[in-house]
Amino acid sequence: MGSADFLLQNRGFKDLTQSDSDALSAICAEESFSSGSTIFPEEGAGDKMYIIKSGSVKITKKVKEIENTIAVINPGEFFGEMALLDGMPRSAAAKAASETVVLTITRDNYTALRSKAPQTALKIVDILVKVLSNRLRQANKNLEVISFWIE
Repeated sequence: MGSADFLLQNRGFKDLTQSDSDALSAICAEESFSSGSTIFPEEGAGDKMYIIKSGSVKITKKVKEIENTIAVINPGEFFGEMALLDGMPRSAAAKAASETVVLTITRDNYTALRSKAPQTALKIVDILVKVLSNRLRQANKNLEVISFWIE
């Protein structure tokens, strides 16, 4: 059983096959974080994405030196995905909200996956794009609400 097999039970990854899971398991690493520990800091190196296997993660952003929680990510969800696509510094920080186990995919390993299993890599990009689109829609709605209260 591969480390990515749990994704086959997750509706967000419903299009993955066992073959896709095997290809992902070959490039993923598993990491554990204790509650409260920093997974990556804001402006840190964007070198990998994370998929939560167990536990939860808070995504935080500092505004005027005040740390704000902007999202809580749960098992089967992912974060840090922009690093896979652009390799730019982190736009927010991630902290374990509880004892957390994640699978990580480095940018280099994803590039290798594109060569070895292009269909799997394409499915991953499709999943990322759908989630990023939903997050952007939500951010736009939030901005609309905020601008209503500012005016």
